[in-house]
Amino acid sequence: MTTPVSQMATGLRALMQDYETVTHNLANSSTAGFKRRVNSFSAELARQQRLGEQRSLMNGRIDANGAIDFTQGVLSCTERPLDIALEGNGFIALDTPQGPLYTRNGALSINLLNQLVDGSGRLVSGQNGPIVIPAAVTESDIRIDAGGTVYANEVELGRIRVVEFGDAIDSLTPAGHGCFKAPRNQVPREATETKVRQGYQENSNVQMVHELTGLISLSRMYEANINVLRKNRENSATLLEVARNA
Repeated sequence: MTTPVSQMATGLRALMQDYETVTHNLANSSTAGFKRRVNSFSAELARQQRLGEQRSLMNGRIDANGAIDFTQGVLSCTERPLDIALEGNGFIALDTPQGPLYTRNGALSINLLNQLVDGSGRLVSGQNGPIVIPAAVTESDIRIDAGGTVYANEVELGRIRVVEFGDAIDSLTPAGHGCFKAPRNQVPREATETKVRQGYQENSNVQMVHELTGLISLSRMYEANINVLRKNRENSATLLEVARNA
């Protein structure tokens, strides 16, 4: 049987999880292509409070369910030939030893094997295998069109694999370093509604003011409910003292 105190303790842990989510978002606010994480916990608690319900975690069960906000961030012009940003809901596919991963961070580079890689050195997936840049080609010679095809001095070198997940986008899970992983049974489709913009980077979709406001609200919620828990403990101690002296 769940007691009010144990229910509040569970709620406090969920508040701490929400707090960690907000601080994680703030820490990555300047990371290209970063997608903010959200928890339903504080939103539901705030809804209860707006309805005039008791400002306490003892009032009903609230689960801390996490999700990713995949809304697009603002595009910034960098004029760097190997920077690309995606307009739309697509992802750049990467080939890794752990299997395919997907990212929105288009800060690309060329490795020692002259292959196109992401910022962490993972191979950018091409439609026909890795995209190899000839050694004699400089970055300024590279052109990437809206469909993701890579050219060097108008010679086609390959096409970056850009994919979409449609309504299944919420099935993606964070895989670290700005990447996401799809379930094994979830096969992405070739992007048809996403355009590649060369010389641009997508900013994080974190809104600093919103996150800071949420951080303040979480701190107040935590403090308020700690006070309720402390008062509950004091009342219990008083009752026990009265019972002993009866």
